[in-house]
Amino acid sequence: MTSIPLPEKVGAVVPAAGLSERMPGPVAKQFRLLAGIPILHHTLRRLAAERRVGSIVLVLPRSRVDSFGVPEGLGVSVRVVAGGGCRQDSVAKGVAALPGEVDWVTVHDGARPLLPPGLIEACLSGALDCGASIAALPILDTVKRAGSGGFVVETLPRGGLWCAQTPQVARKDLLERAIRLADENHFQATDEASLLEATGVRVKLILGTRSNLKITTPGDLAWAESYLAHQDMDGATFSVSEGTN
Repeated sequence: MTSIPLPEKVGAVVPAAGLSERMPGPVAKQFRLLAGIPILHHTLRRLAAERRVGSIVLVLPRSRVDSFGVPEGLGVSVRVVAGGGCRQDSVAKGVAALPGEVDWVTVHDGARPLLPPGLIEACLSGALDCGASIAALPILDTVKRAGSGGFVVETLPRGGLWCAQTPQVARKDLLERAIRLADENHFQATDEASLLEATGVRVKLILGTRSNLKITTPGDLAWAESYLAHQDMDGATFSVSEGTN
């Protein structure tokens, strides 16, 4: 049985270079305060606390590379680089900035500050055989496809449909190849799993949690505030049951 790679062989890329167009305001969402500290600080602290990654590359807007303060005491090296024009370009820059000894990459959204303990390990374990994995949740609601005028065109079978989350884990060589081929073929994807799928890599689904939401709207931020106010992190661990509630 293949064991989970040592931390020094695992690097994390945290894409956080977006302009927060769906949550307008004077400050991009990843820099807004959650429970009194920037959202990105929560993300970095939880990522480092897992002790499964040996290095982190934080990808920021060029204007914030020199001004953003990385939280102290993480116990993991953090390199800050400027992002590109889209998520795909930013992740590519992050992967390129990882230390040479890294064999595995875990990509985790900067705006997902409630990373549950144990989920990175679960994703690493799931990626060992096929080379890639993704945290995700099965869709429980009925799904409608809309047409022109705001009318329902059809109801889609929800069986087998999942909502993608992060972490998304991949062998570094597979992800680098997928990024290169996407660039050569002018293919734009919304996540790393899509890039890997396009090259024939099988991506293992790992059950995520509903608390691992991406802050996208003011309502998401309010929910995260409430969640943190009522959560006791002492002894908390990731469990399958949390993902199915």
